[in-house]
Amino acid sequence: MASDYRAAFDLPRDICYLNAAYMTPQPRAVLEAAVRGVIRRARPWTISPPDFFSGVETLRAAFAKLIGCGPDHIAVVPSAGYGVACAANNLSTRAGDIVLTMSEQFPSNFYSWQRQALGSGAEIRVVAREEGRTWAEALLEAIAHHGDRIAVATLEAHHWASAEAVDLDAVIPALRNAGAKVVLDLTQTIGACPVDIRHLAPDFMVAAGYKWQFCPYGVSFLYVDEQYFDGVPIEEAWMSRDRAEDFSRLAEFTDRYQPGARRFDMGEKCGFPNISGAIAALGLLDAWGIETIAGTLNATNERIAAILEAHGFEIMPTGHRGPHFQSARLPDTDPRELAARLSEHRVYASVRGDHLRVAPHVYTDDADLERLDTALGLGR
Repeated sequence: MASDYRAAFDLPRDICYLNAAYMTPQPRAVLEAAVRGVIRRARPWTISPPDFFSGVETLRAAFAKLIGCGPDHIAVVPSAGYGVACAANNLSTRAGDIVLTMSEQFPSNFYSWQRQALGSGAEIRVVAREEGRTWAEALLEAIAHHGDRIAVATLEAHHWASAEAVDLDAVIPALRNAGAKVVLDLTQTIGACPVDIRHLAPDFMVAAGYKWQFCPYGVSFLYVDEQYFDGVPIEEAWMSRDRAEDFSRLAEFTDRYQPGARRFDMGEKCGFPNISGAIAALGLLDAWGIETIAGTLNATNERIAAILEAHGFEIMPTGHRGPHFQSARLPDTDPRELAARLSEHRVYASVRGDHLRVAPHVYTDDADLERLDTALGLGR
């Protein structure tokens, strides 16, 4: 099953790590590549001007391939929040407009809109999902109610805390019909599920790389629709300017940027350890295949659901939860106490709200699931 995958990670046999939605362990190949980047930085005489750009372009192309677009659409940024700030800087709102958000969605895709609304007089409307309804149903009702007052919608494909799936195929067309702009946070999706960004066609999309993509912390990605290629970045990084590769002419200032979304790249984007590690990470995803990864995670997630249900947990139906992770509630039990008990048996998961979030990855194998089953039984 996953034994071949497990060998790619430095995971002790007595550790059952079910917390990929929090942060994945870095594969050995990623760690080794990052170390090579550290060593390279220690020897600056080996680094030439083109080296400040070549690795970033390799990484840009790898992420573009992962989501099905061209490299010109991708900016390399330090965090999802940075990418959302870029989006907010280029999507204006005015008094009376609505920015539509999901209840308890990850704050990276909220705070920039809150600040913008305070300055413009727009309103933040938070959509909650009632028991027994899907996120798509709740969002479609809100779209029908608010109509063309919705200027921007900030959404996730899989709710980071509850692991509930959001049917973007149903929601995004309704938003477009209302004239709304769409910003997506796919941090909890890309790397674990196939994503066709051209099909979703958001205005902007962000994804932090340190979760399902195995990237070093501090490497994230921003997708930019081509209509914003002439947009305004939140910092004026010199490496994002035209002809920046020619270090002998850097003082010849220019108003021109490098093509596509590169103007939105973070400053000092070429950090050699992070970029080297991220290239290795996306290389693993490509070698293993997203379809294969998704199928493996779905099968493991179904087995975990059966274990949780056997121990009395309330679980979501298969069609309502993400195929790669899930949240479950044990009635009359403090989930924090439960997580603490599990960690005593070296089983690691996260508490989000009143739920225990369980997120396996390809390294999760039969022995891990047996440890989870045993630990849940000991905790009763």
